[in-house]
Amino acid sequence: MVEHELGYKDVCEIPAGISRGAVEVQEGMLVSRAIRDITVRKRAEEALQASEIRYRRLFEAAQDGILILDFATGQVVDVNPFLTNLLGYSHAELVGKDLWEMGPVKDISASRLSFADLQTKGVIRYDDLPLETRDGRRIAVEFVSNVYTVGGTRVIQCNIRDITRRKHAEEGLRRSEEQLQQASKLEAVGRLAGGVAHDFNNLLGVILGSSELLLDDIGANDPRRRYVEAITTASKRAASLTKQLLSFSRKQVSSPLVFDLNSIVRETGRMLPRVIGEHIEIGIVLPVEQAPVLADPTQIQQVLMNLAANARDAMPEGGKLTIEVANWEMKQGGGEPADVAPGHYVTLTVSDTGTGMPPEIQSRAFDPFFTTKDLGKGTGLGLSTVYGIVKESGGSILLNSEQGEGTTFRIYLPKAKEEIIEPAAASRVPDESLRGSETIFLVEDQSELRGLAHKFLQGLGYRVLVAGLPREAIQIAQQFTGEIDLLLTDVVMPGMNGRELARQLRLLYANMRVLCVSGFADQTLEQDVLDTNDAFLAKPFLLRELATKIRELFREPKLCTPPEGAPE
Repeated sequence: MVEHELGYKDVCEIPAGISRGAVEVQEGMLVSRAIRDITVRKRAEEALQASEIRYRRLFEAAQDGILILDFATGQVVDVNPFLTNLLGYSHAELVGKDLWEMGPVKDISASRLSFADLQTKGVIRYDDLPLETRDGRRIAVEFVSNVYTVGGTRVIQCNIRDITRRKHAEEGLRRSEEQLQQASKLEAVGRLAGGVAHDFNNLLGVILGSSELLLDDIGANDPRRRYVEAITTASKRAASLTKQLLSFSRKQVSSPLVFDLNSIVRETGRMLPRVIGEHIEIGIVLPVEQAPVLADPTQIQQVLMNLAANARDAMPEGGKLTIEVANWEMKQGGGEPADVAPGHYVTLTVSDTGTGMPPEIQSRAFDPFFTTKDLGKGTGLGLSTVYGIVKESGGSILLNSEQGEGTTFRIYLPKAKEEIIEPAAASRVPDESLRGSETIFLVEDQSELRGLAHKFLQGLGYRVLVAGLPREAIQIAQQFTGEIDLLLTDVVMPGMNGRELARQLRLLYANMRVLCVSGFADQTLEQDVLDTNDAFLAKPFLLRELATKIRELFREPKLCTPPEGAPE
């Protein structure tokens, strides 16, 4: 049959097929022609051709991998450029190969079984299938295979999507969620620790104060003195443990200042032999230049003591402890350590030659209350306290340890630009200089501690007004006709905090000095105290420390300007 274009008058041409045939008539043989309209068929062929072109364009430009397999044999019929680029194989290296012979699919038996399953079910989906590229990299893909029919022939199309980035994002989200959960747990434990420490410090204050007064009354040769001294020593150890709780819970009022880290290391180094024992060699390496940091020197000393104690426990048979200070610069894109931002730092490195830590112990080393020591030999607060202090000081801490090779803690503290403030040398104040005749208003809700402080201050010659609660204190102050020289108040009390009480009492006594005391202060109260000129003394304290602090305040000049709202 021959195809022609036939035209009608005033009508467009149409495709037609013409076939010839012989027809017998009486005059002889005649040739007949049959004309058939093939417009529909031609349009269908053109549509099919256009569809194939569109599919090929989509196939070639797709941003997912596409693999076409023969339904019966499993051989690769076609593969698009995205997949060849993803896997690193050429088109020729993949076409004609059986699915289970392809380089990316290493498990031949599993591939055969999966293909047989696909022939039966018509569809197979893998949400996370690992493929291996030509250069050995492992990539995660989403793999979906479907069976469909083309021109009466069954074929298999496999769509392969690279989900590596998504997997990394999901892993990052998972780690973030774990960190958030851990942070929530730490915050809950911190609130509990802070509350316990607050109450505990009040009790320790009573014990320390009582034993201090007893020691003043008991002679040096009295056999009972050693029992009172044992009470004092145990109380001080308990106070040290409480400070660790407060540091961990971030509820200890810190006193940051710029100081030379070298001086703290030298001072601590002189005490360490008595702490960790003579069987451990101590080496200290300090730079020639100063190493200025902005932190609480007492807390940094606590960091050193805790790390030294941790090293001691890792070297029961002896070893070497090395403490090193250095000035160090982290440059942009400098690599290790990855979590330290570019800038100038002072590094504090504490290394030991002890037993080291396995990975599972390292991952939990800074967890609160986690300890590998026997029951009663460790609280699990040492390293968590170190971590809390370092973070509060704006620094970072890294742990590196191998079993049998020892452990190294490296702390990065931002290098201070301000001038170093040399701490004042501590001196013992003579007893007679602690006495006074001023009027002190004592406001403390803990009855035992209030009674002890009342008796002690009266014994030093002060006139003492006493109140157990802020509301009671306001009523007493309103009725009092004399001058109140100093308000000695707890920070955390029922109904009203000590700072608010001080503000209201200053409306009546504009030049009144204020000394706040507390077992802890939450962030709001702590900031409120430190943003004023009011003094602060952390519980538990020795009565002598309280008396010294009071005399220091009275040596300072009175306020020249009344606070806002105070009478002129």
